[in-house]
Amino acid sequence: MPKAAMSDIVCSIARTLDVVGERWTPLILRDLFVGLNRFEDIRRDLGIATNVLTARLETLRQHGIVETRAYQSNPVRHEYVLTEQGRDLYPVLTMLITWGDKWLAGPEGPPALVVHRDCGRTTSGVVTCTECAAPLTADNVHWLPGPGSHRAPGTMLIGDYIQASVPPSET
Repeated sequence: MPKAAMSDIVCSIARTLDVVGERWTPLILRDLFVGLNRFEDIRRDLGIATNVLTARLETLRQHGIVETRAYQSNPVRHEYVLTEQGRDLYPVLTMLITWGDKWLAGPEGPPALVVHRDCGRTTSGVVTCTECAAPLTADNVHWLPGPGSHRAPGTMLIGDYIQASVPPSET
C-alpha cells in the first residue's frame, strides 16, 4: 500500500519532507552538491538500486529541484543539475551535516569538512535571524500562526498551541 502524501498537511516541514524526505534523497542531493551529477556516478557512490535512484531523481525533477542536461548525444546521456530551487536546499543539508558531525561523527571526527571558499576556513552551518543576523536557537525564538495556517490533518493541535503561546504583546 502506498504511503499517504504529506503534501496535504498544512505544514511547511511536512510538505518539504514529501518532496525531499524519502530514503536516499538527501544523500542524492549531497552528491549533487559535491559535484557528482551523472546517474551512474551517483548510483555507484551510494550503492543504490537503479530503480530507486531513477524514482528519486524523477521526483526531484518533477518538483523543479533538478533538471537534466545532455552531455552525450550517441547514445543520449544526461546529467542532473541542481536548479535555483534545488540549490536553496543547501542550508538544510548543511544543518544536517552540522548536527551529524556534532552528535554522530564518532571518535574519528567528521567524514567530510565544509570549507568556505571566500576565507578558506573550515566551517559549519549556523541559522541566523534574517533581520539582525543573531544566531537562532530553540531557546530564543517562538512561533506565530502564519497567514496560511488552519486546522487540518497533521495540524489539529499545533495551531491552537501556537496561538495560546503567543506573548500578549504580539496578539
